[in-house]
Amino acid sequence: MRSPYVLALAALLCAQTLAAQAAPRIAHKPVAGRPYSAAVQVGDTYWFAGKVGNTPETQALTTGRTAAETRNIMEAFRTLMTELGLDFGDVVQATVYLADVDDFAEMNQVYGAYFPTDPPARETVAVKDLVGGAALEISFVAVKR
Repeated sequence: MRSPYVLALAALLCAQTLAAQAAPRIAHKPVAGRPYSAAVQVGDTYWFAGKVGNTPETQALTTGRTAAETRNIMEAFRTLMTELGLDFGDVVQATVYLADVDDFAEMNQVYGAYFPTDPPARETVAVKDLVGGAALEISFVAVKR
């Protein structure tokens, strides 16, 4: 017998997919010369492309690099979300990719400061490499309240 929670989740996912097909798709801030947009909106749902926060300054750090990159990423998302009339309270799901799983605690400390209450669902995955030698990449899904 299937759990009523599993069935409810399946119904919600199907409803979201159907709603996404009915609403217009709006690309926000397409990246010149690259095949992606910074965010795509369908109805009140926004899918944000992953961001990396590495800079020449962060790459030169021997300690605190992951914290610095996490802060850069979160502040870049804050700027973009503000332009779109959103904030971190609208984020419902996050994906974090770490080049080194040992950096989890450092990332999590900075990340958590942006979600002091009601944090979004999140998965964190360790990967072999990230673009440009970044220590991490973060992407979000948000629903405008």
